[in-house]
Amino acid sequence: MPCKLCGLPLPKPPVSNGGHDFCCIGCREVYKVFGEEVFAARKVSRCETAPAPEGREAFLWIDGMHCASCEFLTEKLALKIPGVLAAASSYATATARIVYDPARIQEADLPPLLSRHGYRARLRGEPAPPNDEGLDLLRLVSGVTAASLAMMLTFLFIYPVHGGWLTVEDYGEMRGLAFGAVPFFLFFLTTVLVFFVGWPILRGAWISLRAGLPNMDMLLALAILPAYGYSVIQLFNRSIDLYFEVAGTLVMIITIGRYLERAARLRAAEALNAIMQAWSPRACVLRGGQYLDCPLDEVRPHDRVFVRQGETVPVDGTVVAGRGAVDESLMTGEPFPVARGENEKVLGGSRLLEGNLEIDTGPQVESRMANLARILWNTQSASSGLQARVDRLARGFVPAVLALAALVGAGFMLAGASTEQALLAALATLIVSCPCTFGLAIPLTTAAAIGTALRRGIIVTGAGVFEKSPRVDVVALDKTGTLSTGEMTVVEVIGSAELAARAAAVERHSPHPVARAIAKIDAGRSAGEAALHPGRGAVATVGGKRVAVGSRALFAALGWTVPASLATHAEQRRHGESVVSYVGWDGAAEGAILTRDRSRPAWDRVVETLRRHCRIVLLTGAEHPNGYRQHVDEVHAGVPPEAKAAVIRRLKARGRVAMIGDGSNDAPALAEADLGIAFGAPTALAAEAADIVIPGKRLERVLEAFLLIGVTRRRIRQNLGWALAYNAIAIPLAATGLLSPLVAAVAMSVSSLLVVANAARPILGKDPFEGEDEGEGDRRPEPVPGLP
Repeated sequence: MPCKLCGLPLPKPPVSNGGHDFCCIGCREVYKVFGEEVFAARKVSRCETAPAPEGREAFLWIDGMHCASCEFLTEKLALKIPGVLAAASSYATATARIVYDPARIQEADLPPLLSRHGYRARLRGEPAPPNDEGLDLLRLVSGVTAASLAMMLTFLFIYPVHGGWLTVEDYGEMRGLAFGAVPFFLFFLTTVLVFFVGWPILRGAWISLRAGLPNMDMLLALAILPAYGYSVIQLFNRSIDLYFEVAGTLVMIITIGRYLERAARLRAAEALNAIMQAWSPRACVLRGGQYLDCPLDEVRPHDRVFVRQGETVPVDGTVVAGRGAVDESLMTGEPFPVARGENEKVLGGSRLLEGNLEIDTGPQVESRMANLARILWNTQSASSGLQARVDRLARGFVPAVLALAALVGAGFMLAGASTEQALLAALATLIVSCPCTFGLAIPLTTAAAIGTALRRGIIVTGAGVFEKSPRVDVVALDKTGTLSTGEMTVVEVIGSAELAARAAAVERHSPHPVARAIAKIDAGRSAGEAALHPGRGAVATVGGKRVAVGSRALFAALGWTVPASLATHAEQRRHGESVVSYVGWDGAAEGAILTRDRSRPAWDRVVETLRRHCRIVLLTGAEHPNGYRQHVDEVHAGVPPEAKAAVIRRLKARGRVAMIGDGSNDAPALAEADLGIAFGAPTALAAEAADIVIPGKRLERVLEAFLLIGVTRRRIRQNLGWALAYNAIAIPLAATGLLSPLVAAVAMSVSSLLVVANAARPILGKDPFEGEDEGEGDRRPEPVPGLP
């Protein structure tokens, strides 16, 4: 029979309570606290039910995306390609994720097939095309200059006659210039504005027309072209009933607004784009005695990968040759480079600043950068919950406005208004509506939040996290790796310096964390080949003596004695927290070494800050977390991974629960919680299950994560509220003829810019840890001889 709580096999004899059998004391204690309710039907976590991906993933840059409707259009284009199984695109980062069947289509075939309707697709490793920023700036300057001249001439000669303040005869000898040359000059300026400066608008409208997907550009084109065409007809009919300034000024305002919007959007997505660009798709691999440039898909376990100075480390691995300074800031948020040499780990996505490295990929090819980039992409491309509803609203908004404008024009004509009044009212209705505010409200705010988070070393793994309330009622904390570093350190030696030196020589052969801590005591003594006893200790010959270091179980297995006085003294000194490793030779223990998991700096301050707002529960597999009990409200010790999720389910009966953990053993609990935060050096499974990943050593970042969620959520609601309020007020005003097309153009642009400005505002204050060093950044690497 399995454990009643977690389903693991039962020991013999099992741990029993209340007629139920459990696999360990932790499961029994959870049952004692929560009772029969803990056996309620288990909710399957998302990490257990995630479907295996079909086909292969390809990530592409999409040049030419300029509004939220482009996302929907590029996805439609991709899904029409034979062999493409799924597609998602992101306007905020100008990227697309394609899932394809490699048996029917290759990754290299995707860019040309997607480069249609004015879009240019390229694989993530391909160089960017020549920057259009110069042309955009030229359009901006040309638009401002031409529109300013057109408005000046219109104010001087056209408006006074339209308004009845002056007549044509009042201009006297200037009549020929004013009403002969000026209208044609206005025609020239407006033609430049419409067909050069406004070309991106016309192009976007044509793309949307071909795709059958009305967008904001179509609304603008339907406002600009009629005003321009009407004025051209009146010009050649020798009439001064001209509206060139409406078309020209509208183009100028839209161009200025989009230029500023584009700059703000690029700043907001800067950190995310840095991650995507640092994601190297190739590696230099040693094959057959020579280095070959291979795609990451072809890198195999235990391949040797060579990384040159200035390159990005393509995969996670262990250094086997060379030494270098590595910038891990994108991965950990730490600002200073760290030195890495033989037998030290390097992370895929780190940048090698100095030296050269040869790394071994290990038994499994992994890249934390690849996982991070995929997580970040999924965050940006997610269209669930509130974002999906807003996307649907924005897509239906444009056809509704087109129908409304037609009804407004027809209504004015039926009411006896002139053709000019009806046309202007319909144009104002088209112009003033602003679906862009809906399209930008969430993705731009989310991009800004993700960028801010990345600069702080916080990784948001799902866009839905910003729809969640930052208020939590219970915070469940793992101990090892979260409140503590997970690294053992020697706290006391019971015995002589000779005893400690012999123990260090023996433990140097063992990879166990306790052994590594003891081995650091003395690096000068050497031992013969050691016999390892997994989970118990090790035995080796040191200075002619057979020395054993380990638990009482090891000494019992060897038939050696542990004096009662030594055992009592060691038990008193460990205070229920430290691990006791006995050291002995000649058949008896001569002393002991106490090791303990090190607590993280400032952990108590972080816990006390959280405790002021919610209940703190310590949820750990350790059986005696005594040093932490007085700082929390509730302790569940000795809980196995499978039972942690059950505890979280029960805690959720008290309100919203946040879980903070680090390892794969915490993944079910992270997925079960309302808000999961993977901290420290989280495994891929933990990162996949969590809503937020915080790599690094600073537990204080957890507090910043809660603040980030709250501020971003409020800002999204502000932007959506403004978008709804603006359109609810502006469209009726335009439809009743109270807004001119010129005023409508200004209002529409200001509306979009307000959303952009609000989204781009700093979300968090100055980073309190900026410029701090954790002690590794000041070590410069030594020269690396003998490497190419």
